[in-house]
Amino acid sequence: MRVSILHYLRYVMMDTHLFRSMKLHWIRNNRPLYEALIDELKEMKPDESVITTSLDDLTYTVFDLETTGFYPRMGDEVISIGAMKVNANHIRFPEHFYEVVRPFKPVPDDVLKLTGLTSAEIRQGEAFLISFFRFVEFASNTVLVAYPASFDVVFLQELTRRWGLKQFTPYYIDAQKVADYLYPNEKNSLDRIISRLGVKNRQRHHALNDAHMTADVFLYLIEELKKRNITTYRQLSDIITVPRNPVIRP
Repeated sequence: MRVSILHYLRYVMMDTHLFRSMKLHWIRNNRPLYEALIDELKEMKPDESVITTSLDDLTYTVFDLETTGFYPRMGDEVISIGAMKVNANHIRFPEHFYEVVRPFKPVPDDVLKLTGLTSAEIRQGEAFLISFFRFVEFASNTVLVAYPASFDVVFLQELTRRWGLKQFTPYYIDAQKVADYLYPNEKNSLDRIISRLGVKNRQRHHALNDAHMTADVFLYLIEELKKRNITTYRQLSDIITVPRNPVIRP
């Protein structure tokens, strides 16, 4: 999907100035929280021992975003974050994270219809940095997992850079890249692999539901990796190329 010229011009002429003014106003009124988030980001990433730790012994935060679009650099925003913890080969349910996020701009009707969120829920949501701070606290000292991380992780990285936060550099695993490695001859969108593996189907495009289904899929993928003697983060990193640019969620 390409950015339309109209979208680009609107962003250059209006959205950039609007976001900058709202950002400065928000930070000015929430300086202690902003500075605390900077400190929390520094502590979020596990130490380097994670690289050689067994995949079975790591703790993961499997998460999903719902957003207003695909391009954070062009003004698209997060509207919900859902996450589940996984370790010792099981989902730590009911431990979970879910928040609706209130964006600066109105959410398009087609996005509301897709996600099932209502305008009232959006209005009652938290500001992005408040929800992101809570997510960072929830995910501290874990490895992030998303399907695909090339969308969800990179979206957060781009959005936090817009907020002047450059420290969001977590260890993460792109579960779709793992699926592509294991099943190179299959189409591995989340919908397809959920169906193929017989994962319980929950309402799609709800951030917590998608995170839960991704966690179910990820546990299965870990078992398949072990059958191929891929048992550490380093081994997995050697076979999975982490993309630098966001991609459109399949």
